[in-house]
Amino acid sequence: MLRLAINFVAVFLGLGLVVHAGGPLDSSEGKLFSAGHSVPIAASHRFGPLARGEGFRSFVVGTANVFGNGPYDLFLAPDRLFPFQGFEQNGAPRYGMALVTQGQPLNGAVISGPNNEIYGLFPEGRKIRVCKFNREALTFESFARSADLDVPHGIGSGIGGEIDAAGKLNVYFSISDGTEYRPPAPPEFRKTSYFPYYHDATFMPYDGAGFWRGKIPRKLFYYVRFKSPALDQIETLARAGEGPGEFLFDQSGLAVVRLGKDLAPAVITSEKQGTLRYFPIDSVTGSPGPHQFVNDEDEVAFRHFVINPSLRAIPDPQTGLSNLILGDTGRIWFLRFTGNFSATGSPVYKSPVPVLAEGVHLALGELPVISPGDVNGDKLIDFIVGNDAGQLLFVRNIGSAGRPEFDDPIPVMTGGKPLDIKGGYRGSIQGPGEAMWGYTCPTLKDWNGDGRPDVILNSILADYMVLLQLPAALNGVPAFSEPRPLYCDGLQLHLAWRSQPAITDWGLGGRLCMIALDEENLLRMFWRIDNQNIERGELLRLKDGSPITANADEAAGQTGRAKLVPHDWDGDGNLDLVIGTSRGLSFPAAPNVYYPSHFYPNHKASVLLLRNIGSNREPVFDYVRFVEFDGKPIGLGIHSCSPAPVDFGNGRIDLFVGEEIGSIKYYPRSSLSVSIE
Repeated sequence: MLRLAINFVAVFLGLGLVVHAGGPLDSSEGKLFSAGHSVPIAASHRFGPLARGEGFRSFVVGTANVFGNGPYDLFLAPDRLFPFQGFEQNGAPRYGMALVTQGQPLNGAVISGPNNEIYGLFPEGRKIRVCKFNREALTFESFARSADLDVPHGIGSGIGGEIDAAGKLNVYFSISDGTEYRPPAPPEFRKTSYFPYYHDATFMPYDGAGFWRGKIPRKLFYYVRFKSPALDQIETLARAGEGPGEFLFDQSGLAVVRLGKDLAPAVITSEKQGTLRYFPIDSVTGSPGPHQFVNDEDEVAFRHFVINPSLRAIPDPQTGLSNLILGDTGRIWFLRFTGNFSATGSPVYKSPVPVLAEGVHLALGELPVISPGDVNGDKLIDFIVGNDAGQLLFVRNIGSAGRPEFDDPIPVMTGGKPLDIKGGYRGSIQGPGEAMWGYTCPTLKDWNGDGRPDVILNSILADYMVLLQLPAALNGVPAFSEPRPLYCDGLQLHLAWRSQPAITDWGLGGRLCMIALDEENLLRMFWRIDNQNIERGELLRLKDGSPITANADEAAGQTGRAKLVPHDWDGDGNLDLVIGTSRGLSFPAAPNVYYPSHFYPNHKASVLLLRNIGSNREPVFDYVRFVEFDGKPIGLGIHSCSPAPVDFGNGRIDLFVGEEIGSIKYYPRSSLSVSIE
């Protein structure tokens, strides 16, 4: 049978390889979507939010006039080109399906030059490579390569520049100050351990006063002026400032901007913690001046809400002034310049809105944790989703029974405002470099018995919270109370971080039981007392009587992370556990074998089945096995995957898995099996 619904359509149209990142509904063999691929945005939405996809990142490399429709076509790393199609009313650009570029991987910046030439600036250690773009072949072809620059370290990905009116190439970049982030391992550890010190149980990230035991690295801002893009002569090479590095931890975005006809160009940069800085450029020397912050409309320093943003400029079609396109770990955003400056001289930008593209998958942010349920009471199964940014998203099913389709994800209101959990200085057990991560892990369950599903939430903070759903969803959009702490024996419940709890009544219709990874990273039952209190129950155990660990090889930041889902996989009436793992955690597959780490170094984030061979009243579990798709274990990236067995109204329970890149993959039950060993 010819399958019309495929997730990746690749055809040559004379310009290059077209990549269709989404897939429509598939009625063949009863499948809901394209098997083994990402769930698309609803078919009624021709365009959806652009995000990281399979084979490409959400790292913005630049915009240029490739196809004659203006300097708006978008390049993303490492090899994607999105053709411009138009602007939304809010000014955000809208794009068609991605083309694949050839030649040099896009690990730097794309800029425009004289005579409508397009150049790529790519760092290579202490060197800079310049490539020219061949429009017919969609290829970045090597044009020039500098000698080693006289700088102390290699050039980072936050590089940018422009060719000025005199034909000189001005390049701006940052380099590391050489500071080591993590505290050093003790000498005896280096002799005995296979894994790094910061994954060992003895690793202590903070001292007794609560301060980070390592150091805070910085990036130093540099600029170099070449006589021409041929890189044949350096006219100036210097650091842009003095003292400590200008950028905390890392700097990955840089754009040369124009913000007024009578103003000299300037540089806007982005750095790891989301801060945007503004450096006026000396029009004679090309050197950046002292920095200011980019401001939001409240004239407060703008901070992007997701870690590790990259950015480039895109000209406004009316004014020619520089708006910004910003990518983060999982999604692409547009920031419009207001035309105004604050009282301190900082440029003021509007709040970010999504950049749209055609044929895309659901864009959930990186490391999504999914939980299904009829959230708004319309008899259709939706998703509540957490992500690396610390959000809670509502993905509404706007299809019909047996034919799900999904609307654009929207932030969930909790206590009257969107949830935004961040680690801050001390919230991550891996250090303050993760201050802007949140790792929200929600589980939907009617916790208070009022008929509406609530949310039990874990996160980067490892403090378990409850969010009770409020009555009467407005326009079908649910809202929840502010997060309230759960308590166990009077103490706030603090367990293993980044793990999604399983909640069930074990099919017995009585008290709710929460299954979670406890302080020793063992699976344990906790029993509901009231809306905010639980009591500690027994450990879950294997058939040999041993407790069930989630880590045999690595500890510290590798603890937790498991996504736990109660489900009767084999239909014997006993609830099993479906588990989503990261690559770094592992469950016992035999007395001395652990999945997925047994397959080191090629192990991946996996879906495991922990089968209940006892009963719901007295559960006993067999060793874990892989859940397989077409006879092979499901393997999805490094950090996380989040499984959800769901019946969308067709009488069949299929498997949906939130994957690291920020999408949900679909696996029809007919294609799934469980490994023998």
